[in-house]
Amino acid sequence: MVAYDEAETAALASGDLDAAVRINLDMWLRGPARRWEDVAAGLADRLRGPLRTSLVNQGVVAEYSQGATKGDVSAISVPTLVGIGKLDVADFQDIGRRYASLIPDAALVEFATAAHLIALDAPTELTALLGPFLAR
Repeated sequence: MVAYDEAETAALASGDLDAAVRINLDMWLRGPARRWEDVAAGLADRLRGPLRTSLVNQGVVAEYSQGATKGDVSAISVPTLVGIGKLDVADFQDIGRRYASLIPDAALVEFATAAHLIALDAPTELTALLGPFLAR
């Protein structure tokens, strides 16, 4: 995470938006555990524009952000489904597992073929889980 943040910060500081987009695609879509050849065809192209828009508007988001919540996740009292991509950065997997262990009656689902963007990497598996979960 530190290396990613430093690389993104340096790219943006130098005005190289294309490099910042590539760094974000590499972090959030490819992840640390797979090659680009293993990412579904077309996903990077679908995300390039939205990532660019997000990076261009990062300052506006920061201006209106409320910062980190100080809430206690163990106080969540609604059914909660926590999903983690097994190909995601280990830190995010650990965070997901921690949330699932702290939220009462939370269900943890690990997606073997997904990195950080589960809905893009494993849409069929996610939809199959969400339907019954939401029907409860």
